[in-house]
Amino acid sequence: HPMPAVPLGRIGVAAVTAGPGVTNAVTAVKNAQMAESPLLLLGGAAATLQKGRGALQDIPQVPLFRTLCKAALSVRAVRDIVPTLRRAIATAQEGTPGPVFVELPIDVLYPFHVVQKELGGSKTPRGLRGKLVQW
Repeated sequence: HPMPAVPLGRIGVAAVTAGPGVTNAVTAVKNAQMAESPLLLLGGAAATLQKGRGALQDIPQVPLFRTLCKAALSVRAVRDIVPTLRRAIATAQEGTPGPVFVELPIDVLYPFHVVQKELGGSKTPRGLRGKLVQW
């Protein structure tokens, strides 16, 4: 009986930055898939409101990992971080072990004023977008 790559009940965890950090992890994730090793890959992502609008390092990360991982998830709200991570860890370990990808957009991880500064804006946008950002 061969020894598992990761001791039973344990999971490998890696955290990478958005864009190039995520794409540079593809080979490692494929190796984890082939070795049936439970792995949780946490990837940064552009702010939710900037998705698909040409934001820095905004690429379709979740679809990229759907074919390599048992699950590829994106957290949309702070209250969803813990349940999503719990689900991801369970998924990585159950059945045939393997990698799971969880995308964490910057606006879910940091307070609004930090994200606003990072995006280079000091005043709140007007209109519907401004109301969404303030909300």
